[in-house]
Amino acid sequence: MITLTRITQPSDPLLGRLMPLYTEAFPPEERRQAAQLEKLLHTEQAMFFNAVECEGKLAGLFVYWNFGSFYYLEHLAVFAEMRNKKIGQQILDWAKEHLNGVRLLEVEPAEDEMTTRRVNYYQRNGYMILDQSYIQPAYDGKGEACPLWIMGNRQPEEACLLKEQIGIIKNRVYYRQ
Repeated sequence: MITLTRITQPSDPLLGRLMPLYTEAFPPEERRQAAQLEKLLHTEQAMFFNAVECEGKLAGLFVYWNFGSFYYLEHLAVFAEMRNKKIGQQILDWAKEHLNGVRLLEVEPAEDEMTTRRVNYYQRNGYMILDQSYIQPAYDGKGEACPLWIMGNRQPEEACLLKEQIGIIKNRVYYRQ
């Protein structure tokens, strides 16, 4: 069984223990610089940076955004020594139970065995590919944009709705400094 603990201060000792995982699990173009992340922890109420514990042991991290009408699942990572214990599955189950409504996430295009496995994993968990032409802006506003796919737990009722949601993600998550 997992528990999530929201981190809201850069001085939280859990953050120090999670930063190596954060930088290892996500390439530079798919994550924030530490200073930018630390600022958001206590200034951005929509962002939930969570430490994930399993059976009392720190297991990973899960970052999501609550935009009121939908959720954006930004980062999910599990420490290597905690893998193969279905912790990622438990996190997605937690999200399904607690984050009611539309949930969107970005995933690398299925271009090799690992990325294909990741896409298939999300599909097995009820997510579908909604947009294969999405470009993730650089987190710092200066780096390289990154082609990713948008997946979601349901098809939007109207095509324009997904465009609006992507606009909110880009403006609130990426274009801010």
